[in-house]
Amino acid sequence: MEPYKNKLLATSTSQAEGVCAESLIDRFSNLPEGVAHHILSFLAQTDLARVSCVSKSCRKFYLSFPSLNFDAMPCANDMWERLKLLNYLDRFLIQRGDNKIQHFRIFWIFLGPASSFSNEYFRVISWIHVAARCNVEVLDLELYMCEATTTLVLPSYLFLCRSLRLLKVDLKFKLFQTPSLTSSTTLQCLKLKNVTIDEGLGQWISCSCKCIKELWLELVHGAKQITISSSSLETLRFVSCYAYYSFQNPNGNFHLNISGEKLERHLH
Repeated sequence: MEPYKNKLLATSTSQAEGVCAESLIDRFSNLPEGVAHHILSFLAQTDLARVSCVSKSCRKFYLSFPSLNFDAMPCANDMWERLKLLNYLDRFLIQRGDNKIQHFRIFWIFLGPASSFSNEYFRVISWIHVAARCNVEVLDLELYMCEATTTLVLPSYLFLCRSLRLLKVDLKFKLFQTPSLTSSTTLQCLKLKNVTIDEGLGQWISCSCKCIKELWLELVHGAKQITISSSSLETLRFVSCYAYYSFQNPNGNFHLNISGEKLERHLH
């Protein structure tokens, strides 16, 4: 009789645990989408993939999650692990289709032979195309590109994206190619950090960024003079990279000319 009781107790406990687990899953699955997305925002991209396997509702939350963070740091020094991550992220973007992207951060480190760089660079640019198609609002790019002559050329299609409000670019002093003057944008905030710029940047901001309210030029170098005229600009943050300017410009002169009727704050 005693063994039978123990077996019955074990069976009851196991069933109770199963019901409890199912209850927790159902409780999460029944949450409003916004609440579920907030909870998922605390997880890394790879952890989100694990959550998607729990139930159909969890997978739906996973594929509609509007804040994406593609971070290569965990596999920065392993080219094969980066390739596996690239393939996973490509599949993920295909699966999520045209679901809205509010915030998209890409932190990528390009290490390895030139062929690997070309492949990874192409894939990253393709993600930016997807972001524009999915009406991205905030695009945050932090790219370590080891090739000496590397230039970041953002697709013109990105600037035609009317939902884009904030663009952040950190290139570790690689060249940021000024977009074409025909790339008119509704961008409200542009933050450039650790980038090499050319003097055409000021003209592009003046002519093509008619909605810009906030501009950050933080530790930028390359140009000797930037002239910007904007009727919408309200806040400017400028941090000069003296060491680089003195290297490229022996006279140590850099001229930043700003005119704006709404400019109220100058942060430095």
